[in-house]
Amino acid sequence: MPDLDRRSFIAAASITASLVSAPVVDAREPAKVKSISAMTITPDGRLVLADWRGGALHVVDLPKPVGSGKRAAFNLAAFDEALAMAGSGRVRATALAWQEPAGRAIVAAEIGGRVVIALATADGSVTIHDPDDWHVQSLALFDLPGEGSLWGKASVRTLTVTCFAWQGNELLISGIANADFASTLRRIAYPFDKQPKSTRIEMYHAVHNQFETRAPIRAMDVITLEGIPHLLAAYTCTPLVIVPLAKLAEEKAVRAKTIAELGFGNTPLSITAFAIEHQGRRSDWVLVANAAKSADLIPLPAIAEAAAGQGLVEPVKAPFDQFAGVRAIPVPLGNLVAVADQGAEFLLALRRDAQTGALELVSFRKGAFFRLSDHVNEYDMPGYAYPEDDSFQQGYIRPFHAMMKRDEGHAELIR
Repeated sequence: MPDLDRRSFIAAASITASLVSAPVVDAREPAKVKSISAMTITPDGRLVLADWRGGALHVVDLPKPVGSGKRAAFNLAAFDEALAMAGSGRVRATALAWQEPAGRAIVAAEIGGRVVIALATADGSVTIHDPDDWHVQSLALFDLPGEGSLWGKASVRTLTVTCFAWQGNELLISGIANADFASTLRRIAYPFDKQPKSTRIEMYHAVHNQFETRAPIRAMDVITLEGIPHLLAAYTCTPLVIVPLAKLAEEKAVRAKTIAELGFGNTPLSITAFAIEHQGRRSDWVLVANAAKSADLIPLPAIAEAAAGQGLVEPVKAPFDQFAGVRAIPVPLGNLVAVADQGAEFLLALRRDAQTGALELVSFRKGAFFRLSDHVNEYDMPGYAYPEDDSFQQGYIRPFHAMMKRDEGHAELIR
């Protein structure tokens, strides 16, 4: 789609960003890509789309990046307004991915029922595209879930594919399958030239005190423990489970080991394993980002210790004793819609502004896990000065604030 114009959108806590938008996206009949519930970048830089309406995976070629692809924090407020310029009707973001070599965010959305993909860079450039224009390949999925309704407002088939993870060139695909709505992990080597292999997964949910076979994995990542790759996964109501990948390759059905209950009434959005280098020391972590509670930060060694143990086998007494197993550090990532790993320094997030409800595309620095400009405290009041004789304020807090202000587009406020 050709670019239409350049304009600016400026909102609270945002940088001044130039918007490159496309003309109204015309509905294409029949569309190849009918929906997007999850996305991931392939080892050779293409994009895989999960299409629950079409019951398929699509592979598309991404256009070459324009501009520097500068690696920087995103501060795009009112992002839904940028999306809405491509058409009329309700705007709903459905998936998020990060393309590291190009330094750009990829956002899937539906605008008035039409599927689009937005490409965005940290300088504020946003272009809207029809994914059918990039289509390379479609792979129909067999064993689709049967017909059914969830709370009278969504098809069960929306859970056909819930998330992706990679192990080398093998794509792991979580979701549900078959007429009995079995929780399933599909595996397929890339490039796709065969049907995926499937394994049914069950787990013990200590808050519900039952073994569950239908609830799908909602977030997952592959981690390596003592040289052995494992699948780390989280479900609605936030049980955290682990299983060696070798078991998934060898067996038709597996029971994952439940190593934590992280809190009920929540849907996990992503699991990200990463390392932090600080003062010459490395520490390894896992972050579980959530839709309805604080994110959970867990030391990787604690997960390794729990994986070597028995796992949870007894119920917890919710609501007052809802936590069990591996202990997590709550970190203040809130109002999240989707989260992606943005490389060594940042997490990329779609979130809703708590005051305006606007959809934002923003970055969170790893290690901080919050945005300074979301809050007003003593340091932000007119006339405040960091005490000259306070080594903690001068040596730690002041440079930390300066770094965060630069990240968030407020360098002019550095004191």
